[in-house]
Amino acid sequence: MAGITETPIGNLKRVPQILNLNGTLEQYGKYRHGYPPELLKKLKEFGIGIKNQNVLDIGTSNGLFARDLANQGCMVTGIDLSTELIEQAQQINERDQMPIKYLVGNAESLPFEDSSFEIVTAVYCWHWFNKLKVAKEVKRVLQENGKLAIINYEWVPSLSDIALHTQNLIEEFNESSKKNNDTMIYPEWVDDIYKAGFSEVETFSFDVNVNYTIESWIGRIQASPEVGGALEEKDIELFSDRLESYLRKRAVTYFKIPYKVFAIIGKA
Repeated sequence: MAGITETPIGNLKRVPQILNLNGTLEQYGKYRHGYPPELLKKLKEFGIGIKNQNVLDIGTSNGLFARDLANQGCMVTGIDLSTELIEQAQQINERDQMPIKYLVGNAESLPFEDSSFEIVTAVYCWHWFNKLKVAKEVKRVLQENGKLAIINYEWVPSLSDIALHTQNLIEEFNESSKKNNDTMIYPEWVDDIYKAGFSEVETFSFDVNVNYTIESWIGRIQASPEVGGALEEKDIELFSDRLESYLRKRAVTYFKIPYKVFAIIGKA
């Protein structure tokens, strides 16, 4: 998503989290991998991601999850604030002949009529939103008994030496990027869903390991809002050199990074 959020942390120098990945679009398209197949399988247990469902993917970025849904046979519309990321999504559409509709727009004021969609998904973007406002908008555009799926998918620093070193290095370069929740589980998000009028709210979570090389891990981190979306080019280069040096000293070629999937499902 494109936008700006600023979070003071104690007396540390605050660096704005600039959620604009325009300078790292190449890395974003190359190194941001898709979502685990276990997630799609689990969502089907909740009746989400079924063939021919009319789905809106908010905060779609360059369409990673929208493509997963389209590959399940869903009719998908993706929306994001970033013109550049939507353009990248459309380019991938043309290259892979995907039937996804993309548009630039704000999740807080969705440009759709009431009851337009059976399903709305929000994948790795809910933390940037005005949550209650977006939840109310989502409920408006959902059909009766339609479902919202909020999905968070993050790597977990405490479960890997490489991940922990990477997080510490990110915080050294960007002091406002400290992770305040190492569990990657956010039960407080459920309150806003209920306040917006959703019912039968359920959650689930599970862990997965993702394979990386030195190149792909550095590229993945460069494509993050905390690095590629916030640092100057010279600092990104210095950050990447230091991370690469650390990884090469460990004499690793392939390694696994632990991720946590956390999801909230609510019925309109």
